[in-house]
Amino acid sequence: MNNIKKYPVTYTLLALCIITYIGTTLLFSIDMNAMQGLAAGGFNPYYVHITHQYYRLITANFIHFGLMHIVVNCYSLFDLSCFVEYLMGSKKYVLVILASMLSTTGLPYLAYLLFGTGAHTVSGGVSGVIFGIIGAIGAFYLFFPSQLRDIARSLGMNVLLMLFISFVVPTISLSGHVSGLIGGFVSAYIILYINKRKREKFLHSS
Repeated sequence: MNNIKKYPVTYTLLALCIITYIGTTLLFSIDMNAMQGLAAGGFNPYYVHITHQYYRLITANFIHFGLMHIVVNCYSLFDLSCFVEYLMGSKKYVLVILASMLSTTGLPYLAYLLFGTGAHTVSGGVSGVIFGIIGAIGAFYLFFPSQLRDIARSLGMNVLLMLFISFVVPTISLSGHVSGLIGGFVSAYIILYINKRKREKFLHSS
């Protein structure tokens, strides 16, 4: 219970993913196909464009297509999310999570509008948010390189491996992962930059 109070954003994300998976399992099965994923709130840029169901830009982050999918994602989420929520504080961290969610689906949606890509794909899962958290750690490294050097070095190899897997496995959304990474990095960088300027202004005035 103490951990839940300490990391409310992380535990809320985990709970939403698990509750959603239980619901889709009861409705469909342990493993969903693409059409079932779409019915459950998954993301398809063509469908969003035609129906204007923009809520899918958010709901797609919580659905998972199988037991292994959600187990791996929830484990990775918990492993990284508590660390970044501790560094940022829950109020600022939730902004990074929202930015990661929206970029995970929003940037591929923009690519579809501009280039027509991804029209036949249905995607879902919290892995884009996980990449967003990794991006946030990258932003922290730029501001605090000496404190996070060892973490960034070990995490960098894992990111390269995950991006490689995203590239070679056709059922994994490489665009979603890269987009989440961008959203998490940019949002965390902006927050850290603003905080830095506020500290500098305070020190200068005093």
